[in-house]
Amino acid sequence: MNMKPNQVVNRFETTLYGYKELVTDLLTDHGMKPAQFLGMALNTVKRDKNLLKVLDTNPKSIFGSILICAELGLSPTKEMGECWLIPYKGVCQFQIGYKGLVSLIYRHPNVTGVEAECVFENDEFNYSLGLSPVLEHRPNNEERGKLSYVYAIMRFTNREPLFKVMSLKELKEYQKLSKAGDKGLWFSSKDPQFWLPKKTVIKQLCKLIPKNLLINQALHTDNVIEGGGAVTLSEENEVVVVDAKDLHSVGGGYTNKAEKMLAERGVEIEGVLPSLFF
Repeated sequence: MNMKPNQVVNRFETTLYGYKELVTDLLTDHGMKPAQFLGMALNTVKRDKNLLKVLDTNPKSIFGSILICAELGLSPTKEMGECWLIPYKGVCQFQIGYKGLVSLIYRHPNVTGVEAECVFENDEFNYSLGLSPVLEHRPNNEERGKLSYVYAIMRFTNREPLFKVMSLKELKEYQKLSKAGDKGLWFSSKDPQFWLPKKTVIKQLCKLIPKNLLINQALHTDNVIEGGGAVTLSEENEVVVVDAKDLHSVGGGYTNKAEKMLAERGVEIEGVLPSLFF
């Protein structure tokens, strides 16, 4: 049945607010108001004509992505830049943004600071590893030249700072692992501040810090989706992340809290998702 745009939005809103109780519980530890979160999710979708089209082709990917945002306590709006709901080939793909990753890192009890910087060929830059690591960077504020390195630093309450340096060659190797490859935003005029390379270096640095569930979940999901995977809902209304070959689902990550809440309430799929899009 063909629906007018306003009918699609109205039905999406009705379905979205069917999740209100679950979203409220998911946001409990994050200090975000459920009404505010649901309003942001609604506006994000209804303002994007391509996301509205996804409601016709793969609505589960939209609702799954929104639930992951709630689980992480991050805003789904473009304006905040914490998470992105990206329409891609008829599917909504969740992607954590640079700001979202940094926000999660700052929730780590031992982290006091995190930053990422670019090094250009005319800057003064020196680093060494080993027992007494060194990182020195003096930017050339006139003509900096081409990008050569990106580094990230993390500071802690209980240990010396950690840093990670990646060369342009290394970053381009990571770019190749992305589904978009050299056709994406990497090193393009649409990312003049190099946020994607900065995010990549921070993700690598996160592997060195003490384990944190939310950070690990965010990194794993982001990596799977960058490789061509997607978020969806199972037949039981459980959030799953599937890889590019449709062979992998996350059984111990984001889904645990949402699945447990649904199971404890004995909620059937019809109870949460009125038969509007499914």
